[in-house]
Amino acid sequence: MSFERPTLKEIIERLDGDTQSRLSVPQMRRSNARVFDRVLAGAAHSLYGYIEYLNRQQFFDTAESDYLDRWASIYGLARKKATKAFGEVVFRFSGELINVPEGTILQSDDGVQYKTVGPVSSDGTTAVEALNEGTSGNQLEEDVLTLVSPIVGVFSEVTIVKLGGGSEAETDDSLRARLLSRVRETPHGGTESDYVQWALAVPGVTRAWAFPKEEGEGTVTVRFVCDGMAEIIPDKAMRDKVFEHIDQLRPVTAHLYVRAPEIKAVNIVIAGLLPDDAEVREAVKQELKDLFAREGVPGQRIYLSHIRAAISAALGEEDHTVTSPTSDPIPDSNNELLTLGEITWQ
Repeated sequence: MSFERPTLKEIIERLDGDTQSRLSVPQMRRSNARVFDRVLAGAAHSLYGYIEYLNRQQFFDTAESDYLDRWASIYGLARKKATKAFGEVVFRFSGELINVPEGTILQSDDGVQYKTVGPVSSDGTTAVEALNEGTSGNQLEEDVLTLVSPIVGVFSEVTIVKLGGGSEAETDDSLRARLLSRVRETPHGGTESDYVQWALAVPGVTRAWAFPKEEGEGTVTVRFVCDGMAEIIPDKAMRDKVFEHIDQLRPVTAHLYVRAPEIKAVNIVIAGLLPDDAEVREAVKQELKDLFAREGVPGQRIYLSHIRAAISAALGEEDHTVTSPTSDPIPDSNNELLTLGEITWQ
């Protein structure tokens, strides 16, 4: 029989009973003994809570924070750290090309700051890096940054060529999933699961898949996405980072290809949602997002029955009809990844 933590009320009742059993007369309603019982019960309840917390740290699937980091380190895993966004911008000049000092601070409309980390080339392009880690540093192409301190002869607005790669520190849930995968799928010197685990160890990578022999005997193709970034499809810099990491671990005889999947959005039309309100719609949308993130694999279908089941699992949903799609969504090629598109409510 498993141990069950007693509630505060149960502890108080036990102490009241123990105290009364040792007294020759009944306690008064406001006796000091009752006060002492409640003080001791509060302390004991806190200790039970700490014991319960420590008990959760003994197991991979419930450990958290520093304890989870310790368990992961035993198996050679480490929590992925947050990374800074990095990219290129283009300066414009009122006259001739002017040297912009390295370390010049730029700022986006939402207050995120960057610094230049290289010289300005002849076309006005230079490399920049976010001052802080995280996805907030990722920006879209053609967006504008502004000089924090004006420079004579340089226009204050700077155009972004590319600016991405920033990621948040790995969450407990993500690290726990990698740890459980490492324990359940022990390394075998280059099996399919090994390539997936190697790719997932790179900061920013959230989902990865390995395809043996896709390019012929002795080849392995790895595809991955970065769900935490503005664009989940990895750019060349991210693909190169994953390639370099796996290249150090793969068997010497394997030929490695690292590619980004193509996105194929699946639009869904839902009719007769009951109840049809904002909260239920949001719950349905979240369930569908989780479904596509959980079951989406390049080249593989998403079952229509699973789409219906996901909608039915939404909190508050009572009834609905999926009018589109009418059959299982299927990718057009092994390189296509199905993702949730637009939801139309009828």
